[in-house]
Amino acid sequence: MTAATADDILAKLQKAYDVVKAASPRTLRPEDRLVDDLHLDSLDLIDVVSVLEEEFSPEVVDSVIDGSAEIETVGQLVAGFVAASESARAG
Repeated sequence: MTAATADDILAKLQKAYDVVKAASPRTLRPEDRLVDDLHLDSLDLIDVVSVLEEEFSPEVVDSVIDGSAEIETVGQLVAGFVAASESARAG
């Protein structure tokens, strides 16, 4: 299993966002703030991450959720998935 790249994760995150926020479509950018720009509340964020459960192992998703309190931007969320994916692959 190869580690997911930031571009791969951003594309998957875009698909998940499109599912959760179908009424508010937009193209995600790393600098987008989850709350202020994308208007994601904590339940929306959990929904986005839950959609990603189909793409990542439970360990990766749990690791990202555990660190979600510090995540403010799309780029930080992507970085969280990259780090968790690499950690799971190495583990």
